Amino acid sequence: MRQKGRHLVLESRLEALAERIEKLRRKLSAAKGGAKIEELGTIAELEDRQKKLAGRLQELDREGPGIGSDVKAELEAMTDDLTGAVEDFMVWADSGFASRPRPPKR
Repeated sequence: MRQKGRHLVLESRLEALAERIEKLRRKLSAAKGGAKIEELGTIAELEDRQKKLAGRLQELDREGPGIGSDVKAELEAMTDDLTGAVEDFMVWADSGFASRPRPPKR
């Protein structure tokens, strides 16, 4: 695991995504049929989000210290929050929202 840097919010977000992916992978082994396909799709989406966030964190680390880098990191965290919320809502809406409860707030 990499050493903690200046952008703790993004680093903790990456760790949370990794934990969520690992949890879903463990859950995947017990899933069958359609549930397994749904879990695989969720894992793929989270891995893509994690990859993009890790790339953005590397870019911010290369910029070096400064207020600009810090502001960009906070904006990136907010963008990730919005992306996750919209993705969760879209999955909920596409899956027949009337039969399932609304996704939890993060």
